Amino acid sequence: MSDTLIAKELRHRFKAAILVGEFTVDEGGEAIAVKILDTLPAGWVIKDEKLPALYVFATGEGLDHNQSISEVERSLSLAVALMARPGGDPMDQLDDMQLAVELKVLAAGKFGLAKSCRLLSVEIARNNGAPVVGTRIMNYEIVFGVTPDDPSL
Repeated sequence: MSDTLIAKELRHRFKAAILVGEFTVDEGGEAIAVKILDTLPAGWVIKDEKLPALYVFATGEGLDHNQSISEVERSLSLAVALMARPGGDPMDQLDDMQLAVELKVLAAGKFGLAKSCRLLSVEIARNNGAPVVGTRIMNYEIVFGVTPDDPSL
């Protein structure tokens, strides 16, 4: 038994995959570095100088006990919030960030622990039900297995 939850390790490996290599968006012919945020401020309000940015967070975890008695299949739901910089075309920035994230995650494969990793949906972010213009959420599912009595790494 380890002291690290497998879901935690997968979240960290997922984020590390996104950090590999250069990550920029084109804003009117100028390459602007995308910042990876460690925390997301309340109300999604981020200072312009910290944009463009993205934030990775877990949104849930599902368990399926029906696969076998020796393994519990779990599905970790991760979201990647993409936030554009004011000026230029925010949709272009979001498209560039989404493509970069998708390619980096595909290149990472299954992070050495997962059975699968797939993009489920992409949507406009919402705060209190209202759309947050210039923000997009990518929803991923990472499926992995653990023994019934040990969810650790």
